[in-house]
Amino acid sequence: MKHDDPSSGIKHFQQVVGLAERLQPLGVAIYYHEWYCLVMGSWSFVAGSRHQSYRFTWDGREGWISVFGPFHASEGVGSRAPHIITDRLGFGATIDPLKYVETFFEKNRAA
Repeated sequence: MKHDDPSSGIKHFQQVVGLAERLQPLGVAIYYHEWYCLVMGSWSFVAGSRHQSYRFTWDGREGWISVFGPFHASEGVGSRAPHIITDRLGFGATIDPLKYVETFFEKNRAA
């Protein structure tokens, strides 16, 4: 079966927009985004507030998600931010790394 890059691109960006809309009521913005379509849909982005942001990195090839932060959004992508956690989410239709990001902010808001 041939992979449909145009359709997968549209789907990915729709999912990111959906995440941004769900994060908005929590006061969370997405400041930076990189998507590696040809690397099993891996991505990296920075989200949070201007004063407390986090970098999330999804390795679509291995099924791992890593979180770094917190850092000030003006510091860029947080390449020097401390590593918080790496979780193996695995693969499959039920795996949604963007939901992991949403849950991360919901839990941190409640804390």
